[in-house]
Amino acid sequence: MIGPAVLTLIVFSLYPLVYSIALSATDSQLARPFREFIAFKNYTDAARDALFGNSLVLTFIYAFGVTAIETVIGFGLALLLNRESGPTRFARTLGLLPFITPPVAIAAIWRLIYDPSSGMLNHYLVRAGILEQNVAFLGVPGLAMASVMLVDIWQWTPFVFLLSLAVLAGLPHEPYEAAAVDGANGWQQFIHITLPLCLPGVLIIAILRLIGAMKVFDLVFMLTFGGPGSSTQVASFYIYKTAFQQFKTGYASAMTIIVIVILSVLVTLLTALYRRVQAKYGP
Repeated sequence: MIGPAVLTLIVFSLYPLVYSIALSATDSQLARPFREFIAFKNYTDAARDALFGNSLVLTFIYAFGVTAIETVIGFGLALLLNRESGPTRFARTLGLLPFITPPVAIAAIWRLIYDPSSGMLNHYLVRAGILEQNVAFLGVPGLAMASVMLVDIWQWTPFVFLLSLAVLAGLPHEPYEAAAVDGANGWQQFIHITLPLCLPGVLIIAILRLIGAMKVFDLVFMLTFGGPGSSTQVASFYIYKTAFQQFKTGYASAMTIIVIVILSVLVTLLTALYRRVQAKYGP
């Protein structure tokens, strides 16, 4: 049984990676793969490509920004609703809605909400006196990235909330009973017991979200298509445009390999951080 499992792993995991590495060493076009061997030229071109560099910066801003906000809000909500009651069960059910809603539907809904002429967001902000006139949230460079990030936060904060509830449910009762006997109040219990014990679990949740956010594509594709200009052109979207609009599949493969290497280094560093936190605060 091990043989088929290893073969499946090779076919579905290693083959695409090896294919991309081979493609990145050639001057391939979409209709003419492996056209000419050019060694590392695509990598040197990528290192000098200002648009690619900018897309990597935007990807990091997006990923770290949404991960930080989603972790704080999701964990905070879990602390507030960490009890068995009707509202808590309702909140858990509500938290499942983003997972069962297709990303395309989510993007379509938010395009309607952001609509500059008839969108709900403009309507209420103008009515409340916060805005003097309607704003094209997805059409202004300074607002477009923040608007896409808001949709991501809306979509994935319930994921952090549900996993944080699971972390809180697994905490031992003995430290709280001992702290109560010693006269510790709720804030002191949170700072000295809840937060240290939850830190490894919350950190691994944040790492999972960060990895997911680094791969963002669907929201950018549906909401802004990388615009206005290149203000929301994250790395995955820039690679897509290079491969399927400019047909430079060899160059796109080289950029893909660079992104994979960056992600691998980042995940390795975060995993090392998690192990240190786990060794210090874990059970």
